[in-house]
Parts: sequence; structure tokens; C-alpha cells
Amino acid sequence: MIRSSSESLTMSISKRSEPPASAGGALAHARTHRLLAPNSPDLRRRLAGSFSILQPRLRFGLLILALAGCTKSNSTTAPGTATPAGAFTVVRPQKKALPKVIDQPGTIQAYESAPLYAKLAGFVKLVKVDIGDSLESGAVLAELSIPELEDEGRQKMALVEQAAAEVEQARKQVVIADADVESADARVLEAKAGLKRAQASFKRWESEATRIAEMVRTKVVDPQVGDETRNQFLAAEAGFEEARARVTVAERAVVKAKAEREKASEDVKATDAKRKVAEAEASRLKSLLEYCFIKAPFAGTVIKRALDAGHFVQPAAMGKGDPLFIVARTNMVRVPIDVPEADAALVRIGVPAKIRVPALHGAEFTGEVKRTAQALEAGSRTLRVEIDLPNAEHKLLPGMYAHARITAPMPEAWALPSNAVVKQADQTVVFLHRDGKAVRLRIQPGRTDGTFTEVFKKEKAGGWEDWTGEEEVLSGPATALTDSQSVQIAK
Repeated sequence: MIRSSSESLTMSISKRSEPPASAGGALAHARTHRLLAPNSPDLRRRLAGSFSILQPRLRFGLLILALAGCTKSNSTTAPGTATPAGAFTVVRPQKKALPKVIDQPGTIQAYESAPLYAKLAGFVKLVKVDIGDSLESGAVLAELSIPELEDEGRQKMALVEQAAAEVEQARKQVVIADADVESADARVLEAKAGLKRAQASFKRWESEATRIAEMVRTKVVDPQVGDETRNQFLAAEAGFEEARARVTVAERAVVKAKAEREKASEDVKATDAKRKVAEAEASRLKSLLEYCFIKAPFAGTVIKRALDAGHFVQPAAMGKGDPLFIVARTNMVRVPIDVPEADAALVRIGVPAKIRVPALHGAEFTGEVKRTAQALEAGSRTLRVEIDLPNAEHKLLPGMYAHARITAPMPEAWALPSNAVVKQADQTVVFLHRDGKAVRLRIQPGRTDGTFTEVFKKEKAGGWEDWTGEEEVLSGPATALTDSQSVQIAK
């Protein structure tokens, strides 16, 4: 009875002391007040008796609460009191080069990858490989059958043989022409010799005719002898003219023979040119026939195969259509990543990098930046960077997801332990140690590696100034410090 009365009284007091939260709460509060209001003397006597019984218990409860409050307030460090001894150490700024760590996702790619298509339309005669097979450079993956092209190739080879025979025939004609020239030269010599003989005979009979004519005039000999002598002279003169004509004919024969020799030489060139044309056509057909063999462009692995024996394949139009094979070089892989514009200037060729592959239980592989695009992609404002990794055991599979961490070296800058740098509201501050107290100082922070944080500038009256390295800065639980708070330094 007493406990129930005390609970009723406590509820009544709490409800009467609480402010109404809303219009509905105000109405409920008014109703409760009217309900509990001591409107009769009997009710007032009953409430007074209950309160006299509960008063000692209420006093004991209030005493317990007061003791608990005193204990809690004593455990809080009041502003201006010294923190526990040994909580802080004094450090000075020092020059450190904090490397910049760039984390970006990427996808492992084969070092080289080539989709292979058919150059010519034909039927698949033979397929020699399947996915997963290792290949050497130039290995045949499949063979096509193109009968009409093979027939044309044989025709072109026959034309080459015909052209070669014509060249040989033309060369024989040159030999004949050379012999004709030599024969003509000999005939010229012969004609010239005859000319000399005729000339000598002509001069002899010319002199004889003159002498006989004088003897006829002086009647030493008969006129008949003179006539015979003159006839001999005329015959010698005709023979001389004939010999000169023979020399001319022989010389013209030499010219003709030499011309025919030149023509034979040109015929050799013409037939040789025809032979070269025939060989070029045959070579073109041979090259086309080579396309009947689909070969590996480099040593690698077949990662895709999309044909079987008997299939009819056609050449891809402008690179469209599915490839017949895809060959990839996977003993070396590359990991391309896109570095944001803010970090692009820090990435250089040769910078170390670590690649973590979640699919391999987070295994890490060490490499370095091998190449960059040297230009940002216009849409994403990122720099294309590629990291090469050796993959002799073929653990890294093209298409695997990877996390790349590039560690870019940075120049030295002033740095402080990270636990000395505090973020308060929108400001970054440190606390200097002066005369046993903490003095708040606003700073301009830089990067952090978790242990040290770069500090570029410190605040001064009217602006900023550089660090000197002589400043005494408190290192420790600085988040608990306030300006002008007394501190004790660890010995």
C-alpha cells in the first residue's frame, strides 16, 4: 500500500513538473492536474500521510545521487589543470620526404593480344590447336582450302617458266647477233682488201694505157695493141669501182648486224621484264595462298577458338565480326590504371608499384611504371599508366581485378609526428610548449603517411611564415589540449 502510494505520488509530481510538449500534451497535463488536485479535506489528509511515510526514503535516494555526482565530477580534468605526467613529449619540426601513395583499381591485361581473322573466303580444312595451347611464333593454328586459288597459283607458275624460256631464247639471239656482227666486220675487211687489189690493177692499166697510147701515136706499135690496152684499163677501172661498192655494202652489213645485236639485247630485257611480271604475279598468288594458313603472330597462348573443320569462313569486313582465334602473350602482363589529374604529374617511368590481386587471396606483386600516355584523357581528366609484371608461372590471368599502389617520391618538407597535429573545426593546429603550457598555433598541413604529417606554414600576426626547425611542439594526445593548458613533459 505504501509503495503504491509513493509511486502514485512520484508520477504525480513528475507529471506536474514536466512542461507540455505540445497542444495535446498541455491538455493531458491539465486533466491530470485537475484529477490530482486536493479538492477535499479527506484527500489532503491521505496525501499528507503518504508523503510523511515516503520522506525518509526520498532523502536517502537524493543523498546517493549527490554522492554519485560528486564522484563523476572529480574524475574530469578541469581546464587549466596539468595533464598526467609523461603524457607529452617535445618535438621539433624536421625535414622529411614523405612519398606520395597513389591507389587506383585496374584490370590485368595480356602483354600482347591479337585477334586473328581470315583474309580469304574458304573452307576450314584443318584445325590444329585449341584454347589453352601454347604456341611458338609462326605456328599454324588452322588451314583453309581454296581450290580455285590453288589452280590459279599453278597457272602463274607455268607462266613464270614460259617467261624464263623466252628470256633464254632472247639471250641466244644476242649470241647469234654478235656472230653476225663479227662476220660483217670480216666481210668489210675482205672488201677493203679487194678494193686495194682493184686499185692497184687500175693504176697499172692506167699507166700502161698511157704508155701504149704514146707508142701508138709514134707508130711504135699497132693501134690494135693500143685498143686492147685501153680495154684492159677500162676493165681495171670498173673493177676498182666494184671493189669500192663492195666495201660500202660490207660496212652497211656491219651496221645492220650491230643493230640486230642491239635489238636482241633489248629483246632480252623485254623478255626478262615479262618474266619478272610473271614472277610477281606468281609471288602474289603465293602470298594469297599463305593466307590459307592462319598463323600465330607471336609466341603465346590460344585464349579463344571459334571454328571447326568444315566451316566456311569469310574475311572480316573493316574489322567487324568475331575473330577465329585470339592469341595472347601471358608470360608478361600489364596492369593499366587511370591516375587522376591531381596526381598525374607525380607519376614517372620507373616509379615502384605494388599490385594486389583479390582473387589470389590478396597476393602482392612488385613492379614499376613502364609507360604513361604523357597526356590526360579529355573526358575523365586521367592519365593512362601501365605497370608490367612478369608472369612466368601464369598465376595472373588477363581480366583479373587488381589494386595498384604507386609510391611516388616527393621532395623534402617540414614534418611533425601525426599525433602532434590536431583538426579543430575547419582549422588544423599544433600546440607549442611554452613555460609549461600549451600554446595553440594554426598551421597549413600537407600530406601524411600516418606517422608524420607535412607542415608547410605556421600562422603569425597578419599572415603566415616558414618553420625554422627550432619550434618546440607537443607530441601526444593533443586532441585533449586547450590553449594555455598546463602540461607535464615526460622525462
